[in-house]
Amino acid sequence: MIRMPMLGPWSAVSNTEARMAPRGSWHQIKGRWTRTLGEHGLRVRLFQMRKGGTFYRDVWLPEVGKDRKYLQTTDRAEAERLGRAFLAARLREEHEAPLSRVLTLGTLWDRFRRESQNFLDNSPHSRQDAAVRAATLIAYFGKDCDVRMLSGDDQAAYTIARRAGGIQVSPEYVTAPVRLRTAESDLVVLHQMLNWASTVRVKGVRLLDGNPLAGIRRAREQNPRRPIASHERFVATRAAMQMLHDEEETDPARARWLKMELALVLAEATGRRLGAIRQLRWEDIDWAACTIHWRAEADKKRREAVIPMPLPLANELRRFQRRLGTMSGWIFASQHSADRPMDRHLFDNWLRRAEKAAGLKKLVGGLWHPYRRAWATARKHLPITDVAAAGGWKDTETLLTCYQQADTQTLLAVMAEERKVHESHIATAANG
Repeated sequence: MIRMPMLGPWSAVSNTEARMAPRGSWHQIKGRWTRTLGEHGLRVRLFQMRKGGTFYRDVWLPEVGKDRKYLQTTDRAEAERLGRAFLAARLREEHEAPLSRVLTLGTLWDRFRRESQNFLDNSPHSRQDAAVRAATLIAYFGKDCDVRMLSGDDQAAYTIARRAGGIQVSPEYVTAPVRLRTAESDLVVLHQMLNWASTVRVKGVRLLDGNPLAGIRRAREQNPRRPIASHERFVATRAAMQMLHDEEETDPARARWLKMELALVLAEATGRRLGAIRQLRWEDIDWAACTIHWRAEADKKRREAVIPMPLPLANELRRFQRRLGTMSGWIFASQHSADRPMDRHLFDNWLRRAEKAAGLKKLVGGLWHPYRRAWATARKHLPITDVAAAGGWKDTETLLTCYQQADTQTLLAVMAEERKVHESHIATAANG
């Protein structure tokens, strides 16, 4: 029998105390009591539908989904007793169940892509990229590989094979030699699947007892390619686009170069990803408030933001709008259908052509993304939180490690710093 602590009458807990209650304790939401029992992987939520009403119990069961039960009581103590009894039964069932059965890599990927909420929340492009990487992993290890048996040696062997190339993914596709970063990205997907499987229960048994590769470090690229587009490159490329525009003989061709110039201006001025830029609509520009609405469905991280834009950028966008002769819809509408934006590969192709016309060598490791790195690097002196929010980074760690880079100007400022540390400063720091 599970003994429960006795709870006093409802009036014994004030609304203030309920709001201050830690996670997992009883608290009120709009006068309705609720509480969560258990821990990650198996949580039971007790709640009222209406103030003073009967309690319900909610729990997520991997084999059936959300399971809700009417508890037939308005008493908090009884509701908690029933919730804890249910939780104990589930944990007992898990403890007494046999060890998890074989989990093949093919089955793991199939379930992960259909059930993992984190995976499903990604953009279609990110899901497709993960699918290609999963296919390569399955081609190397085999779809019947028991993932419980994976080891650090297996991970290292995959890295070597992936870098060398020659993995037969399909009759039409054999991998080519790649850099270390590509192999690491494949293994990131594998670790994501393994970590997810260790949190999922099927009939009380975890799909995977734990990530067999947990704690094993992946080999990392020591000198990753992260080129930056200089301001001189931007000016030269923009001038080339204007020249190509003037050389065209048809209105659709001239409109194409005008849109490419606008995309380049937005990339340089906002630091946003090409995927977000190409899916902008004229309705996303608020001329009165002078803001740009970056919609969640167009963002890689599915984050929505309304960011103020400086007046010079607003004036530039107004000029482009007048020249394009459009007031609504996709800013970069497809030439074949006004109902969808242009294909991203066209942006890449036309940027390459403009850079070639400008006499510029292609940056190794990027086309549009170097402008995002340049935008972030130019703003190193500004608060990191604001830079991340304006540029659409989900976390500041990625911004600091992968985008903001050292440059001669700031390095010189560091070296030229004249401030010295005196004895009084050291004593103050030590006493602090």
